Amino acid sequence: MASHGSERLVWDWPLRVWHWLFAVAVLGAWVTGQWGGFDWRQWHFWFGQTVVGLLIFRILWGMVGPGNARFTSFLTGPKRLLAYLKTLPDRDSPETAGHSPLGAIAVIVILTIVTAQASSGLFMSDDILYEGPWFVAVDRDSAELASTIHHQLAWPIGALIGLHLLAILFYRLYKGQRLTRAMITGQKPTDRIRGSGSISSSRTLLALVLIGLVAASTWWLLAVAPPEPPPDLGFW
Repeated sequence: MASHGSERLVWDWPLRVWHWLFAVAVLGAWVTGQWGGFDWRQWHFWFGQTVVGLLIFRILWGMVGPGNARFTSFLTGPKRLLAYLKTLPDRDSPETAGHSPLGAIAVIVILTIVTAQASSGLFMSDDILYEGPWFVAVDRDSAELASTIHHQLAWPIGALIGLHLLAILFYRLYKGQRLTRAMITGQKPTDRIRGSGSISSSRTLLALVLIGLVAASTWWLLAVAPPEPPPDLGFW
């Protein structure tokens, strides 16, 4: 069990780095997509491509990473969720070592919606500013559907960003839980955590290997594998 004085290690460094990169990439893609126009078009592509790679890493890390990073460690049923919701008004309720049942739902919702947004961006074409790297692999109707999905999900993602920030403020100001600090240091106070919940290591070697594989795979997926569009786009 990893323990540092009166604190316990609960978040591994790969997950913490992923969290902040993902936040920057999603926010950057959202801002440049909503207000960037043509001048920020390339930045929107770069942010979106970064999101794709980060999503692939998070899904894999959710299966092979340390305990609290794994989906099996925080996915729960309705009974545990209801029990947790009853503790929300209690200012002094114990913290969970990893994601709380409510936080687990937020993680799954965010990953699902952002995955749908990023995936649709790969196949979309609006005939004006944006063409995903794989848009030529589908017919016009499919590309237009992908474009519709991509645009329609923009504001729901903005709302999720806002709700996430409000939740952080609620836990900090009302319940005294420093979630942001924990995602920076990886540690939570021992006396505030129910049960054990520590992790013994960050699995650094595995993380570095996986990062390299995911980076190479993402580059291949987005830069090498996509088919070249015909000069006249006659296949449409």
